[in-house]
Amino acid sequence: MINWIAFVLIGKLLIVLGMKFPLFQGLSFFSQLFACDLCLGVWVYAGLAGILRVDILPSLGWAYIPVASEFITGAVISFLVHIFSLGWKAKYEVIYA
Repeated sequence: MINWIAFVLIGKLLIVLGMKFPLFQGLSFFSQLFACDLCLGVWVYAGLAGILRVDILPSLGWAYIPVASEFITGAVISFLVHIFSLGWKAKYEVIYA
């Protein structure tokens, strides 16, 4: 469980820092990718899943598929973190009228 929490927190930190990084802001493709935390999260979490050997498919009863498992894990975790972030922002956002 601690491994999953560390995986999610490291990924979220990399996403936030990547969105603040000014190097890719001028290029149209990279600016669109780095403006979307869900889109960037898929790539960040897929890369982290490959590096840290984190896989969600065996817990679902499926076999390991070499490259697809990392991207499926990245997409699922990115979506869950994105939904959690939206809920957090909606709950604690200050709206000035």
